[in-house]
Amino acid sequence: MKRTILFSLTLIAASLFAQTTRPVGLSESLDMALANSAQLKKAKIDRQGVEQRLREARSAAYPQINVGVSYDYFPMLPIQFLPGELFGQTEGSYVPATFGQPWQLTTSLNVQQPLYNESLRRSAPMVNVSRNIYDLLTERAAEEVLFNTASVFYQTLQTEQLLRAVNANVDKLDALQRMAELQLANGYVIPTDVKRIRVARTNLETQRQNLLTAISGLRQTLQFFCGVPFDEPFDPADEMSNPATDSLRWQSLVATPENTTEHRLLLSNMELNRIQTRRLGGESYPTLSAYASGLYQTQRTNANIFGADGRWFGTAAVGVKMQMPIFDGFRRHRRTGMLRLDGQKLEEDRRQLVQAKSLEFMQAREQFQNSLRALRAQSDNVALAREITDKLALQYKEGVASLTDLLNAQTARSEAETNYWQQAFGYKLAVLKLLKAAGRLEDLK
Repeated sequence: MKRTILFSLTLIAASLFAQTTRPVGLSESLDMALANSAQLKKAKIDRQGVEQRLREARSAAYPQINVGVSYDYFPMLPIQFLPGELFGQTEGSYVPATFGQPWQLTTSLNVQQPLYNESLRRSAPMVNVSRNIYDLLTERAAEEVLFNTASVFYQTLQTEQLLRAVNANVDKLDALQRMAELQLANGYVIPTDVKRIRVARTNLETQRQNLLTAISGLRQTLQFFCGVPFDEPFDPADEMSNPATDSLRWQSLVATPENTTEHRLLLSNMELNRIQTRRLGGESYPTLSAYASGLYQTQRTNANIFGADGRWFGTAAVGVKMQMPIFDGFRRHRRTGMLRLDGQKLEEDRRQLVQAKSLEFMQAREQFQNSLRALRAQSDNVALAREITDKLALQYKEGVASLTDLLNAQTARSEAETNYWQQAFGYKLAVLKLLKAAGRLEDLK
């Protein structure tokens, strides 16, 4: 019974360990980065904020209702002069009269409803344009997250692969060192040969430690992008047995600067500039609004406003009000000129962006093609270096080849393998830049 329980616990622990250390591919890493990116979350919050601002702007077309209450005390009441004829005096004389009571309580209601406002009417298309701009800003933030995460992902895999190549070469040098020490004991080699192997191994150990440090930093950066806690195991992995199997897919990409997020964002900003210019021109039109107001007031000689003998008096008015702008010191004219200049700058930015994106795509495509050719050449070079090293190792065992030739061949093989893996991930990064230039980063997933 105890053995059964122990075996079950062992299986559960092994299963949990396997789950926590499972390999994480590029697609999953990108999904995690998109889900945990603070930059993308802030862009989505900004998108929600624009909806609130649009609702605030629409409130200008709704009725504006205000209620007011005032409680006033007048130590000195206003005096008006009335014609003396009203009181039996001579013509041309005036009698001073005090109006009102010292204590006054007034309640008022004011309702205004805009009926016609050309500036607001011309601002209506701004709603959809503003939404589109923030959608594009969110899309651009997602593209930046994809590019940065994929770059660090491939750099991590590249450094780990270089570490595996160095470890394999260290193992080969260990075997060679044991063989040389055995031959030294039998008097077939001199002590200097063994020391040379140790020097080569020490150099590889130094390189290995540098790679381990780089891997640690890259993994931490990738965990930061993916939102994975630093104390949790994280194992990025990808199939790299044949890095260029997807080359035909990327060679068919064409440059479409007009479809990139940056270009669409500029077009939206240009449309927003045109709407703002038209809206500003609408401010020169008259505005029409309806209004209704009411007032209820009581006055007393003392502060007991709500006394039983108090009397209340009311008044109300309903009407239509029109305002016609005549002269504003050329404010609208100058603002319109500034908006037109901004529109010219945006047009220039758009023209330059199209050229820059075309140049970026051409350079990325050329880099991709060069990386593909170099990768194929390095693959052949690695195969040749391995063949030479294997032959020299066999000849060294037979006493035909010298240790110098074998060490040189081993060094050449190590360099060839290092160059191959650097070129393999250089090809992946070239693909990444090509997708970015073509506006197709979503194809990574």
